Amino acid sequence: MSAPLIPSPLDYIGRRLFAFYPAIRNAAPNEWLLGTGSWAEVQVVNAKSGAELWIPRQYVGAVSESESSLLIVGLTKELECRGGSVEPRVKGVIEMPHAESAPPETGPDHPRRAPGPAEVVDIRLPERADSSMNRAIAGLAISALVVCLLAALVALVRSLPRSGSQATEPQLLAPRSGAASAHPSR
Repeated sequence: MSAPLIPSPLDYIGRRLFAFYPAIRNAAPNEWLLGTGSWAEVQVVNAKSGAELWIPRQYVGAVSESESSLLIVGLTKELECRGGSVEPRVKGVIEMPHAESAPPETGPDHPRRAPGPAEVVDIRLPERADSSMNRAIAGLAISALVVCLLAALVALVRSLPRSGSQATEPQLLAPRSGAASAHPSR
């Protein structure tokens, strides 16, 4: 026997205005009406602009009443509207290195820094042992270089004249007989 389905908090809203908390970014103003829904998504319509959005039910939290006439629908994640679709808002975080524990630099007895440019800190990457892939690439590059040098050497040897079969003196080509090769004298 299966358990009965638990109704969504949105089922109790009806045609009342509500606001999301936290508000959906890029979808102002924050006044919404409930539209149609499915088991995976719910359609909401902006009361002022008429924009329709489909929000996955996994992001919809509890419904509560506020001091104003608007109901508040909680969201489990911050959402952002991009091109008519709703996506979770991702904050880009760059992790900063932790500062080493140093004595505080404030106080009357702390010496001032010398004037001029700051010291240069030496930054080095840790040395890595050669991997088999690096050795394979280096071996392939060296063997390709050797093959190219051998091919150039063979081409050079083939271009040299052979001593027995060819004459060492250059031969001049005799002009062919005919009208085209005759020069008129003046």
